Amino acid sequence: MAFAYYARLSRAQQTIYRKSDAIAEIRLPRPETLRPRVAALESALASEDRPATRRASAELIGGLCEAMGLPPVRVEVLAARPSARWGELHGLYTNERGKPITIQLWMRTAKQKRVVAFRTYLRTLLHEVGHHVDYTGLRLADSFHTEGFYKRESSLFYQLVPERRATMPTIEERMKLPVAENLERMGRTADELAAALEGRSDGALSRRPDAKNWSAKEIVCHLRDAEEYFALRLWMMQALQDPPFPVPEQDRWVEDRQYARQDAVAALAAFRRRRQETLAVFDGLPAGGLARTGISKALGHLTTADHAAILAWHDDNHLDQLRRALEGKT
Repeated sequence: MAFAYYARLSRAQQTIYRKSDAIAEIRLPRPETLRPRVAALESALASEDRPATRRASAELIGGLCEAMGLPPVRVEVLAARPSARWGELHGLYTNERGKPITIQLWMRTAKQKRVVAFRTYLRTLLHEVGHHVDYTGLRLADSFHTEGFYKRESSLFYQLVPERRATMPTIEERMKLPVAENLERMGRTADELAAALEGRSDGALSRRPDAKNWSAKEIVCHLRDAEEYFALRLWMMQALQDPPFPVPEQDRWVEDRQYARQDAVAALAAFRRRRQETLAVFDGLPAGGLARTGISKALGHLTTADHAAILAWHDDNHLDQLRRALEGKT
């Protein structure tokens, strides 16, 4: 399903959009050969050494270009991200006639100047490489942010960083982790949802494993609406002193908002937009913002940092539930 801005494009642009949206994967011939470069990049970023991070980024991008038969690009790694009312700029791809093709990456957040979490940085790098793929590999006249574009980005990511199955952290364990690690988990949830839904019929997505447990479609709709609720809590904590949080009536949402009649892909697109807004809120917090508190009826006093842990745990829980629902398991 096309994103909302598709309707504002010209017919020629819509044709390009559909071509982009139809390509969901890029297969690297030997991704394992690039994984040492990924590890080197992780080490360089952890060292907070900008020249080393630039060299490691250039090595990885160079290897990707060689593997995919793309022309080389110049790589720049800058310090704190530029920001404005629209948010923060994470990366930038430029391909102008008469000038070198360039990918620019920023390794620190705009306001708090924290080094970006490794997975977030790697995804930004692959996002900008994705634009290079569109223009020089797929030969598209424009590079739109389509569902296919994000899927291609994810296909590269999971070839370079294969997932290790592990025991799902409890909410208490999540609260002990660094905020950056929980934010990184939040940053990949939309792509994991998209991968789980890919190729599934509406019937499969609508099928409940039993009378009580939600279908995959209902879970995606819940995540979309819960994101809006958590955004309200984040706003309350920054604006008020120890506000009591309203209690969500999430079981009523299923019926009142008619989840079973909704489109899962559209719900996922809405969740992705809201999650990007949530991550932008965390990135833009002022000094002391993570320590601001509110009061949950179930858990008592919670900080803004605790909310990153709760959202990451919430994602873990419902992704597992969604995969079990698709398998017909409770």
